[in-house]
Amino acid sequence: MSLEILTGAERRTLDAYVAVLRERLGDDLLAVRVFGSVARGESWWDGMPIPSDLDLLVLVREPLAPALGRELLDATYPLYLESGRQLGPQFRTPEQHAASPSGAAIDADSVELALP
Repeated sequence: MSLEILTGAERRTLDAYVAVLRERLGDDLLAVRVFGSVARGESWWDGMPIPSDLDLLVLVREPLAPALGRELLDATYPLYLESGRQLGPQFRTPEQHAASPSGAAIDADSVELALP
């Protein structure tokens, strides 16, 4: 699995968001993983009016305060305008992820990003 289907602009957008996460979360940021169709290398067919969203699992040490979660979600909107691909972060602690019904499926096709 890789992220080869991302354009240069999409990759820069993803890198910019990871930098925002690192800045705002510091040592509480444990990992960022891309999952779903992008991680599986699946392209949407020609003529699709919008590209698939970019699903992100953001593993954090502690659950986020609601205001911080909204702030980090809001930070995706200007990046969407730059690249045309919406980022869809899901913030979970490792314990929340392990207990989630979707955890195993996400783990099966995720690509972990290097943190700056």
